[in-house]
Amino acid sequence: MKRTGNAVSVILYTIIFAVVIGAVTLIIAFVNNGAKNFYVQYGDEKISYKTENIELPKDAYSLFYCKNVFGLTDKTEKAKNFTVQIVFNENNMKDCDMTEFAVDGKALEFYRIDFTDYFDIKLYDGYFTVYLPFALTLGELLSVVYPNSTVTGFMDIDLYEKDRLSIVVYSEEEQSTVTINFH
Repeated sequence: MKRTGNAVSVILYTIIFAVVIGAVTLIIAFVNNGAKNFYVQYGDEKISYKTENIELPKDAYSLFYCKNVFGLTDKTEKAKNFTVQIVFNENNMKDCDMTEFAVDGKALEFYRIDFTDYFDIKLYDGYFTVYLPFALTLGELLSVVYPNSTVTGFMDIDLYEKDRLSIVVYSEEEQSTVTINFH
């Protein structure tokens, strides 16, 4: 009978130990991976998912820091392996009729245009810069993206009048995206 009691105690302690280890593992997994660890800092603002109505200085470079927060310690480190892209903010371009948009007579998907090269984005260790010209119209931007082409079917609008463009920062390490809609 004593052996049965010892066997039950061993099994019970094993189950309790497994439950405790499982709970600790889940908590660590949530803190390190379940929460957003990657963020972009512009000035004093920390952006972990998406922000709108950011006014960036014109005819100047803007500085953005990319950081990771690690677990329970709340320690931050410079993010590595991130990419930066500038694209249309589709929500704020809906009032523009671009159904006839074409390059050299060939219809293209207007919202999939990548404007990254135009803005002189420079990536560094843990941060990046973006240059914005003083004035920016859609016509000017498209003429730079398609320099030797005939571009038709677009409204020539001021891209700074509202958040018509987005900076999209992707962290390969965290597999996380931060979107900054700016004007």
